[in-house]
Amino acid sequence: MMPRPPRCDACYEQKPASDLKHCVGCETTWYCSKACQKKHWRDHIFDCDPKRPIATAYYLSRGCRTTLIPVHMQTRKDFGFEKAENLVGDDAQKMLLGLWTYVLRYLDVSEKELQKWLAEGTMVKRIKAAFEHVPHQGQGPYFAWFLEHQHILDGSPLDVTEPHEATMRAAMAATRKAWVMAGGSPDDSLETIAAKTQALTCRDQACLKFYQRSTLNVYPSPQEEQWVTFGYVAAMKQENEVPISQMYGELIFEHCTFNEFSTAYGTSSILKLAEEHRVSMAGMDDTTHALFRDVMAESPRRFKTVWYLKQYIDQFLCAEPGTPPILPHRAMHADYGFINCRSASDLVMLDELYRA
Repeated sequence: MMPRPPRCDACYEQKPASDLKHCVGCETTWYCSKACQKKHWRDHIFDCDPKRPIATAYYLSRGCRTTLIPVHMQTRKDFGFEKAENLVGDDAQKMLLGLWTYVLRYLDVSEKELQKWLAEGTMVKRIKAAFEHVPHQGQGPYFAWFLEHQHILDGSPLDVTEPHEATMRAAMAATRKAWVMAGGSPDDSLETIAAKTQALTCRDQACLKFYQRSTLNVYPSPQEEQWVTFGYVAAMKQENEVPISQMYGELIFEHCTFNEFSTAYGTSSILKLAEEHRVSMAGMDDTTHALFRDVMAESPRRFKTVWYLKQYIDQFLCAEPGTPPILPHRAMHADYGFINCRSASDLVMLDELYRA
């Protein structure tokens, strides 16, 4: 058991040691009251040992508190983000996050209640009922948007064969914008851009893909190689990825040319380029900054195997239940014991060890 602290971990008030009681799940967190423990649970559940899978409403709640669109795959499916992205476009995910933030924070709906709505298949009905008591002028833009896009939360399956035209337009616009930023002609057709892209070096192709995502204001997920090669793996929490994106955005859109960026990427000198252009990294905490420097010191040529291990763990956390098993990167096999696994159960036990 951790030593008893001089304050409550929820309200942070100084308390006599005799007034504090520890969480029985982890024995490392201390509270001055049941009310504080209950209030803190939505955060603490991710650090504690809940004895059962964490309900997706808690992942949603965490995204709302940190203003980050959820990356946990089942959460994205349960609460409409997957449909929003595919049927309406990336901006729809921001509106949906705003809607859920309003529901959780201002309408004071609990995670347990949200999970009940999901199980009942009544989210559309319940959201409407929750807003009935809010004056029209106080409903904000999110509820009006929701009324126009109720199909996102009606429980109907996503037909991935019919993506919304808004998504297609956004993707095409991002491709063109990135191409022009890379020195291409604004008059090139999409077919020409695709053909010319194939003729680029692997380094330039990787940077062009990164530019395309940046113009859409999205960044790589743990399932993608660029999550490692552009240093997002250095973030210990999803919210720590935001200042990394802000640094790249300022560098790409305000300071350097595509050739400068691509050259710096290929020579492991992205941070040097940022410093030359006086791009601020003040948004990064000290830990993220130090780890980001460590990753980018040799990226994209090689990495310490610990970064492949972290990606492997984060892929598990974001994976959708029922998806095929995630295989560890071959660079991890010897360093982290995967080479010694003789059966599927051995691999499961090792996975659980590292995730713990």
